[in-house]
Amino acid sequence: ARVICVTATVTKVDLSYNYIEDEGITHLADALKHNKSVSELLLYEVGSGDVGAEALAGALRVNATVTVINVLNNKLTEKGAQKLVAVAESKPKQIKSLCGIPVGATYASFNGQLLGPVDVILLAFDLRVNATVTRLDLSGNGLSDKSKSVVRQAWRHRSDGLRL
Repeated sequence: ARVICVTATVTKVDLSYNYIEDEGITHLADALKHNKSVSELLLYEVGSGDVGAEALAGALRVNATVTVINVLNNKLTEKGAQKLVAVAESKPKQIKSLCGIPVGATYASFNGQLLGPVDVILLAFDLRVNATVTRLDLSGNGLSDKSKSVVRQAWRHRSDGLRL
């Protein structure tokens, strides 16, 4: 985390599948408050919960460079996911993804990633702000009818291209 704080050349941090949990996210969040170069932060399946989400939300409130984040498949509850969505919504010109969808992407596949209801909250944000995505594959996730409904609602302005 200290390296991220002082290094001006790091633009992407990928800690996915490293079980750093809330403690690691908290240290990372502290560093992000001072970082001016990281634009992509990948934290897929790092074991973080609501404490980590709170720390990350606090960092994102002051950080001006992070545009793409991926916090899918963690231990977030709906409350933690909503905190991240609220911060992202407060910075619409900056934060474009909470699910790791690259800016400008037209296709996103989350096939077989075992996404749950909390992940769908994050994905719904991405679909609302990322109009370039015209094809989305969510097959193989076993989404509940309620989760599918949330995705369809966020997808409603697109004509086709959704695979549940």
